[in-house]
Amino acid sequence: MLNIFFTKLLIISMFLLVLLIFTGCDDDRTKIIMVAASLEEIVHSEYVDTVDKDKFFINYGGSLSLARRVEQNQKKIGAVIFASDYSIDLLVKKGIIDKKNIKTLVNNSLVLATKNKNQSYEDFMDKINKGYPYKIVIADDKLAPAGKYSIQIVDKLFSEDIKNKNFISSGDVSYVSNLLMYNDDYYGIIYKTEAIKNDLDIIYEFPNHLHDEIVYKIGILNHNNNLSINNFIDRLTSKNALIKLIDLGFKVEK
Repeated sequence: MLNIFFTKLLIISMFLLVLLIFTGCDDDRTKIIMVAASLEEIVHSEYVDTVDKDKFFINYGGSLSLARRVEQNQKKIGAVIFASDYSIDLLVKKGIIDKKNIKTLVNNSLVLATKNKNQSYEDFMDKINKGYPYKIVIADDKLAPAGKYSIQIVDKLFSEDIKNKNFISSGDVSYVSNLLMYNDDYYGIIYKTEAIKNDLDIIYEFPNHLHDEIVYKIGILNHNNNLSINNFIDRLTSKNALIKLIDLGFKVEK
C-alpha cells in the first residue's frame, strides 16, 4: 500500500512539474499588441473573429503615450500599430524595433467636425474671426499624434488670440470624438474616420499640406515570440481587412 501511495505521489509531482514548466514558458511569451485608439473599431472586429485570441490581447490608447509605455516596459509587448512615424521612431532609436520589421498599414486625414448639422466652413471661419466664442477641442499633443497634427493646422490657420481663447487640448482623438458626440456647442479637429464612425458632421477636410502625413505603421518588436500575434498582423493586412478599412474612411496607398 505504501508503494502505491508513493507511486501516486510521484506521478502527481511529475504532473505538477510539467504544468509548472509549461506555465512558466507561457508567462515568458509576449502577449500584447499596442494599438492607436483610432483603429479600435476595425482591430476589435478582427480580434473578436480570431480563433486564437486567447493567446494575446489588445491595448488601445494614444500612440505617443503607448510608445512611452513600450519603452518603459516592453517584456510582454509583441507588436505595435501607431498613427505616426514619430511614435514608431521612438522605439527604433531605442533598438526595440528593427526597421525591417515595420510596414505601412493605412493613411488618414483630419477634419473639422461637430454634432451640429448644416454649417459651412466659410461661415464657421467668418464667425470665429469676428470673435464668436466657439470652443474647438483637439487631442493633447503629448499623448496622441492627432494632437501634433492638429497643432500644425491651428498654427497655420488661426491667430494667437483665437488659439488662446477658443482652443482646448485634452485626451486622445477618441476622447475628443466622444466629447463632440455629447456636446452640441463643441467643435473638434479629429481624424476623418472618427467623424464617420461617430456620425459627426464633417464641416471641412483639411488639405494634407497643412500637416505631416498621417500614416499608420505596424511594428513587430525584436523580442516578439508569439506566433498568434504574427498571424493576427497578417490578418489585419489581408485584402478583406483593407477593404473594411477603406469603408471606414482610411486610405490605402497602392
